[in-house]
Amino acid sequence: MEVVKLKKKKVNRGFSCFSRGTRKKGLSPVIATVLLVMLVLFLAAIVFLWARGFISEQIEKFGRPIEDQCKLVDFDVAVVTGAGSQYAFEVVNHGNIDIYNLEIKKSKEGNSEVSKFKFNIPAGKAALGDAFLMMKDGSKPETITVYPALIGNVRGKDSNKVFTCIELGKKITI
Repeated sequence: MEVVKLKKKKVNRGFSCFSRGTRKKGLSPVIATVLLVMLVLFLAAIVFLWARGFISEQIEKFGRPIEDQCKLVDFDVAVVTGAGSQYAFEVVNHGNIDIYNLEIKKSKEGNSEVSKFKFNIPAGKAALGDAFLMMKDGSKPETITVYPALIGNVRGKDSNKVFTCIELGKKITI
């Protein structure tokens, strides 16, 4: 009996994405490019949405940033009458810009509460109004600060937004 030796045939295993063998392993360059482009766009969208939170809307009044218009606000506030928790106070607008409303910050022992009062005070005019100036627990606050708020247009949108002029707070006593 005669032993016949068979010759082994070389098989191309094709581990390269450019191989032309029968068993391809890997991605074609077109599919790889498409996947990379999709990944970059996805990451760019995430970065855009994340960064958008750091960029505030630009509010304008008379075509200028509303922060500049706060410098034109000049007002005085005084308590006229009051008993219990309701107080009447007078606001005089000495400036040349309308005050849209007021924010009143009441503070006591490190706690503070902010209330918004719809007071439209035209430039050069005065207004009287009633407000609840006590803390929510019914106690008298140690300090009361009144801030003017202006209304302006949001740049690039057809909407208005209220802006509080924090640097112009006036303290009142009751």
